Formats: sequence, structure tokens, C-alpha cells
Amino acid sequence: MTLPARTFGAELRRRREQANISLRQFAKRIHYSPGWISRVETGQGQAPEEFVRICDDILGAEGHLIALARADQPRAMLLTPAQLPPATGRFSGRSDALGEIYRIQRANSGDALTIAIDGPAGAGKTALAVQVAHHLADQYPGGVLYTDLQGWGLHSTPLDPGHVLEHHLTAYGVPAESIPPSVDERAALLRTIVAGQGVLVVLDNAHDAAQVRPLLPGSAGCAALITSRRRLTGLAVSAGAYRVELGPMTSDESIALLRTVIGAARSDAEPAAIATLAHRCGNLPLALRIAAESLAARPHRTIAAAVEELEGQGRLDALAAEDDPSLAVRAVLTCSYRALEPEVARTLRYLGIYPGRQIKAEIAAILLDREVGQARRFLDALAATHLLEETGADQFRLHDLVKDFAAERAADEESADTRAEAVRRLARWVMYAVDAACYAIAPQRPIELLGEPPRAIPEFDGPDEARAWCDSIEGLVVPLVRLAAEHKLEAAWEIPARLWNWLLLRKPWSVWIDSHTAGLAAATKAGNVPGQAWLAMNLGEAYRQSAHFDLARRHLLESQTLRRELGDVHGQAWVEACLGFTAVDEAEHEAAVGHFNRALDLFEQAGDKHGQYVVQGSLAEALGHLGDGKAEVMFEAALELTHGDEYAAGVLWARRAGVHQSQGDLDAALAALDESIVLRRAAGDDWGVADALDRRGQILHETGRQEEARAAWTAARETFEALDDPRAEHLQHRLSSQ
Repeated sequence: MTLPARTFGAELRRRREQANISLRQFAKRIHYSPGWISRVETGQGQAPEEFVRICDDILGAEGHLIALARADQPRAMLLTPAQLPPATGRFSGRSDALGEIYRIQRANSGDALTIAIDGPAGAGKTALAVQVAHHLADQYPGGVLYTDLQGWGLHSTPLDPGHVLEHHLTAYGVPAESIPPSVDERAALLRTIVAGQGVLVVLDNAHDAAQVRPLLPGSAGCAALITSRRRLTGLAVSAGAYRVELGPMTSDESIALLRTVIGAARSDAEPAAIATLAHRCGNLPLALRIAAESLAARPHRTIAAAVEELEGQGRLDALAAEDDPSLAVRAVLTCSYRALEPEVARTLRYLGIYPGRQIKAEIAAILLDREVGQARRFLDALAATHLLEETGADQFRLHDLVKDFAAERAADEESADTRAEAVRRLARWVMYAVDAACYAIAPQRPIELLGEPPRAIPEFDGPDEARAWCDSIEGLVVPLVRLAAEHKLEAAWEIPARLWNWLLLRKPWSVWIDSHTAGLAAATKAGNVPGQAWLAMNLGEAYRQSAHFDLARRHLLESQTLRRELGDVHGQAWVEACLGFTAVDEAEHEAAVGHFNRALDLFEQAGDKHGQYVVQGSLAEALGHLGDGKAEVMFEAALELTHGDEYAAGVLWARRAGVHQSQGDLDAALAALDESIVLRRAAGDDWGVADALDRRGQILHETGRQEEARAAWTAARETFEALDDPRAEHLQHRLSSQ
């Protein structure tokens, strides 16, 4: 016969009074409230197992109270909650994340398990969690609890854990009058109820670890699946939670999602447009679904038209559901933004001013006008809420849609003067840092340094560090030059001009040409003739080295005119040298000899020894092609003058190889290319190494040494591919056709 619920309470009260312990004293000893204990004693509250055991121990009941409490169990668990929202019928992608979650669940079958899925707003965390929960629900006979914790709502506040626990307890049939008042007591009662039952708890949209921690079932055979925009590292530490990070989809997954909604026929009719649409949506599931549903509702609209709508500044306006303001990219980002601390929110706004997508902590510090340590903490805070992605040590990346949002916030909340000062501060610092880096790359090239920087810049321990630093800002160069031009800053032409030593080594053609084109326009508009002259010449050399000879000559002649107006002897020398290089490339060797002789005279007047030996080697090449016997002697003399300049020596050996090849001495040409490769590797000239390997492969192929030729071409292709040089594709075609 089951005893009435008051039996345990009455016995508890009798034993407490017999021990002469007041209600308040007893509450203090067992850490439960007096009111809660009174309710249990009068039969109005259900005692959790933890409470019963403490009481039995303190009152020396020797298990009697435990037995009574078990006999008094309420008729909970008559209900088996199944609270999951419906699974989406068009779930697509995320195979890697699904596989990882299922692997974790299998590996921990029978144990207490917590999995936290975190990622940026709109990444599809809820859809993934619901999909997983439906797949696993049959493995949890005690039921499935689901709660949207409203941790990032635009018009709501995060749910109180006590409120959530009350709903969970009532879901299992616990009468409202039996639910204890405190969070700890409610959590203990829920753990008692679900122990041994096998329950899955899905906690969606969590604000932080503190909100989640009381809601975890914690018993063997139970699992919790949590989603949040914030990294819940605290749960990993305190509850052994597994973290699964969800970023944007892959391009293939994004296209597959669009096809699922729009339809295969329409998608297949515009394959290029649908790929571009996925890119415009930043591969973010929320944005992809909004765009796809909009197209699905307009069967006569082309995908290309949708792509056009997502161009420029209107992208966030377009990525919104017409009938639900909350289903908009701007709305979900606003929720995340409003939760930020003031300095962290300011950092996001300044990232909207910043012209690049990748940013280093040291550069963020300049932009923000803060110390590097402070800037790093602010960036870490943005990364913790997935408004920024950490891609390396002190290296972060901003998602395209977040970038658009940050730019809006900056325009609305920062004054024009504040934004302009941030741009000026950043551009000036980069200008000085580039100056120091490129001097470290090639100190043998005479250059007038800028002098003392406005604030500390990186220190480079040799050319390798300097090259690596320049590599790290490659994506910033062109947008920063354009932004500096908008603000009429001298950095618009100084940055590209002072990047010369790095550009010459790395040969990133688009960065070289685009930065110089923008810088030349800015210098011309500002009337800065020296800036025009340098950039026109450097731009001409970029076109020459990329085999656009007409454009090369046009810019070189423009520079020559400006140099003469300025009376710039040193600049005229380099223009003559570049015109000579162009003439050699077009097999106009007699014209090249004239340019090189004039360049030599001008370099002697300017006192530039570096320029002299570069031009002497080039003159030897031109004379060699003309059959002049002095060429070999001149090559040797020029090489003697390089004085450890591996880059220049490597180029001279390559020029010498060309002469040997034109004269039919292929063995000598191969030997010269081998020398060039060794020297260019020492100089860090990867492009030059690849060029020499390509030429080596051509000679080996010509002499019937096919395997060696393939090996040389394969190595050249790999290097060109790493440099994103178009010659990689040509070499791949050549290798495929062999």
C-alpha cells in the first residue's frame, strides 16, 4: 500500500523537532530555504532525492526517511515529453557537422553527454540541432525536452533558468505546487526525475554557459544538445561538453541548398548565376534560404536578377523575409551587436571602416587607437560571438555580411571626422611599416626612407620576416590605397611605390597593377609629380613583366616625360633601364643597347652602383643576342659587382641562359638556369625560381629528356599555382597534353 505524500514530511518534522532543531537552523545546515522545507513537511512539496539523503544523514534516520520518500514518489513520468519542433523538410548540407555529432554520440552512448553547437547568426544552428534531435529521439525513451532560451532575441531577454526548469518539471507531470522555489532545488528535482530514464534536452539559442548549466540532466544515458552564437567554453571546462563549431556552408552545400528550394531546372539553366548567388549570400544558410524562397515565389524572375539585387550596399535590405521582420540578416546581426560590451561594439564599427576582410591584432590596434593587447581582447570577444573568425595567431577574418552590417553601424554611429581620422591613422601606419619591410627585403636598392614613424611599427629580423609580413597584408593593399585616395592622403601613392621590393619578388599581378593604377590616379589628381613618375614607371614594369608591352611602353614614356620635367637623373636612369628590358623582351636588341648605355651614364651620374650592375648585365644580354663577343666578359663583370645581391645575380644568370639558348649552347643554358635557381631560392624569389624551372623544362623537352622536363614543369606549375599566377594553368595544359 502506498503511503500518502505527507508521511515523509510528517516523519521529517517529527525527527527534526525531536532533535531540537528549529526550521531556520535546519535550513541553514542543509542549504535549502525554510519555506521549501516547511512545504515538504506539510505535504505541499515533493522532496528531491538529494534533499532526502541529506535529511536522512543529518537526522540519523539510517535510511528510514529515504524509504518513506521513495514510497511517496508522485506520479511523475506518466508523461513522456516530445517537444521538438517539426524538422525542416528541406534540410540540406552540413554532412561534416552531422557526422561529427553522431560520432560523438555513439562514442558516449550510455554516458552523460553534452554537445554545444556554436556559430554565427544565421548559420543554421537551430535547424541542425532539430535535425539531429529527430534522428536521435528514439534512443532516448525518457522523452525529448526543447526550449528556445531566447539568448539573442531582438525584442526579448534571455529566459531565466528557473523558469525553464519549471516548464521542464511540469512537462513530466510534476504538480505546480510541488515545484520548489529555487533554481538549485528545481535542478536537483529534475535530475532526480530523469535519472535512469534516458532523456534528450535540446536548449536552443543559449546566451551563455551560466544560463545553460542548471538545465543539464547530468545523468548517465541522458544528453543535452545546445546551440549558441557564443562559444560556450565554460561548459567544456565544467561539464565536459563537446564543442561543434558551425561556420558558413561550403560553396557546393550552398548551391545544393539553393537548388533544393529554387528547383533543379531553374538552377541548371543558370549555373554561373546560382554560384554567384551563393557567394553573394556569404554561404550563410539564413541568407541563402531568404534569397531562394524569394526566387521560388517569383517563378518568372531570373537568378541573375537576384544576384544583381545583392550587389553593393543594398544587400542587407534584400536579405529579409517579406512577411517576418525577424527573419532578416540585419535583424539577427542586430541581436548579436546589441549584446556586445561598448568597446567591443566600437571595435565592430571600426571594422566597418577598415577596408579589408582580414585583419591582424597589431593593425586593429592602429585603427582603434588602442594598445595591441586591448585590441586583441576586443577581437577575441567578437570571435567568441562569431562576429569575427580567428584564422591564425592574431589574425582574424570578417564575414562579408557582417562587414556590410559593421559599415552601416559605423556610418550611423561614428562621425565623419572620426571615420576619416581612423583611415588617416591606419594608412599612415601601414605606409611606414611597408617602407621598413621593403627596406629589410632589399637594403641594397637605394631608397629614401620616410624617417621616424608616428608610432611603433613592426621590427623585422631579416628579409624573410619582412616578406612574410607583406604577404599577410596582401589583401589589404588595394582597398587601403583606394580608401586613402578617397580621403586625399599621400599614402595612396606612397604605399604602392614603397611596396616595390616585395612586388618585384612576389609578383602578385592584380595587387601590383590595381594598387599602382589607383595610386597613379590619386597622385595625378593631387598634382604630386614625383609620385606620378614613380608609379607610372612601376606600372610600366608590371605590364612589361606580364607581357603587355604596349601598355608597358605607354606608362614608361609617361614616366620619362615627368622625370625630365623634374630633372630627376636617377629616375631617368631607371626608366631607360625599363625601356631596355622591354626592348629585349621584344627582341629589339639594338634599341635595347641604346637604352642601356644611356641608363649606365645616368646611373653613374646618380652614383647608384646597384643600378649600374643591373644594367651592365642587361647590356651583356642584348649584346650577346647580337653576337658581340664582349657579352661574356660583361656578364662576369656584372656578376662580380652584385656583392651578395642574390636576386640581381639570379636574374643575370637567367639572362645569360637566354643568350646561350639563342646561340644553341643548350648545356650552357641549363647550367646557367641551375645557377639562377640556386640564387633565386636564396633570395626568396619564388616566381623567379618557377620561371627558371619552366625555361629549364622547355630546353629539356627540346633535347628529348622528357621525364626531366615533366619534373621541371611540375615543380614550376606548383609554385605558380601557390602564387596564383596564370602560368600555372598554361603549364597544367602543357603537362596534360604530353
